Amino acid sequence: MKKYLFLFVILCISSIRAANSQDDFESKLLKQFHSIHSEEMMTWVEKLCTPEFSGRLTGTPEYLAATEWAAGKFKEWGVKPAGDNGTYFQWFDFPYTTVNDIGSLTMNIPAGEGSVIKKNYTFPDEYYPGMNSGNGEITSEVVFAGYGVTAPELNYDDYKGIDVKGKIVIMNRDVPYTDTRNPEYKKWVGYCYHQFKVQNAVKHGAAGMIYIDGNLANPNITYDPSIIVCGIGPQALTDIFSGLKTTNKEVTEKIIKTMKPASFNTGKSFTIKANTTRHPEGKACSVAGMIEGTDPVLKNEVIIIGGHFDAVGKVGTSVVNGALDNASGCVDIMGAAKAMAQSGIQLKRSVMFILLGGEEVGLIGSKVYVAKPVFPMEKTIAYINLDMVGNGTGLAVSAGSTYKELLSYFENANSKYIHRPMSTSAPAQGEYYGRPRTDGVVFSMAGYRTMAMGTTGGYKKVYYHLPGDDPDAVTIDIMEDVAKMIYVGLTNMANDSSLSLK
Repeated sequence: MKKYLFLFVILCISSIRAANSQDDFESKLLKQFHSIHSEEMMTWVEKLCTPEFSGRLTGTPEYLAATEWAAGKFKEWGVKPAGDNGTYFQWFDFPYTTVNDIGSLTMNIPAGEGSVIKKNYTFPDEYYPGMNSGNGEITSEVVFAGYGVTAPELNYDDYKGIDVKGKIVIMNRDVPYTDTRNPEYKKWVGYCYHQFKVQNAVKHGAAGMIYIDGNLANPNITYDPSIIVCGIGPQALTDIFSGLKTTNKEVTEKIIKTMKPASFNTGKSFTIKANTTRHPEGKACSVAGMIEGTDPVLKNEVIIIGGHFDAVGKVGTSVVNGALDNASGCVDIMGAAKAMAQSGIQLKRSVMFILLGGEEVGLIGSKVYVAKPVFPMEKTIAYINLDMVGNGTGLAVSAGSTYKELLSYFENANSKYIHRPMSTSAPAQGEYYGRPRTDGVVFSMAGYRTMAMGTTGGYKKVYYHLPGDDPDAVTIDIMEDVAKMIYVGLTNMANDSSLSLK
């Protein structure tokens, strides 16, 4: 009888200790949950949009100054370095191009007797200088080249039957194959990238390139001094197709339907001027910090959350500050990192926070990480990406439906503490999230379980890659809730011993 009484007392003591431990955990969790304030987070957004960081173009001294500031915050909060040689930085070489002024785009309209009427397009709505363009001026006929794709193995060539040597080529972004969920799409992926399109235009002898791209400012093209590049808006596009008895929309729909090129000479003459300077000495980095786990075994497993730290820089005196794209995602991560580091809760698993460099110029930082990971991929629970997470009223987790076990941590955090509308989607591991231009795609295609956090119900104007992407372009209260959801979700995920790596 005494034996059973002793066991009963031991069980009671254990239950009380477990309850007290859970109460202590909840108390610490909630204390730091309420320490995440939109006011403080907005000061970080404003800091990242200050003139001293000048649009955070990868490779520039201003970008490096921004990384030093972010690393200083990690150090201040007790987030340990996770970069090269005991630092917060993962370095890579990256030459960059500065755009010294807005340049120009002009349509040359014959007016009889050798005279020409010049129509100039306005920056930034109708025309945007190439952010990685060569320096100089080109006047020539414009040749329409569909999507600018040459893919012999796919029996497709937009340049077949046209001569673009010394001319200006105009093309659409992406590729004619539009079913991104079909495995066949992977064969086309390499041709989606802006870098390929510029290289292919140069290969065919083009001296200028007009990109039909509503984003206009795209620094992630290959630099080649022999070609002058710009982006255009709807008005210039309409003028190029004026009198041709078709529109870009009609001809591209035909290409998509038939999967056959439909390139032609437009008969229109344009002049593109660019004033750029190349900086081959450029270096850049991602900023990586971590909270190391305390469990002897589980600390070797990691959850990674990241977002790109760079923006697209400036054109002359016009700066694209990158508040929504992507100070928002980085500040969300920083809010969660500070709370987790200062909560007093000992995490079993390690958690890494990575502010990735070079996303806007070709997904460089994410490629550097997957090539040289801090933790082996097989020891990584998941990579969670945040890009433009700062405008709206609802929450979203892409790929959450695929990884339901991982999604549950964020669903529970939202339902228990935050109470926002929440949606999810279900692309499979290794699939692209739409077009292949986010850091999450790099991790997903490398084999990582990858999720992306976002917001829904955006009601503020989005100045995507344009001047105007300033602090007032973000919704700071939704950013506070994203940070809180990350903080609670990751804390519980890191401390769940039953969570599997597969």
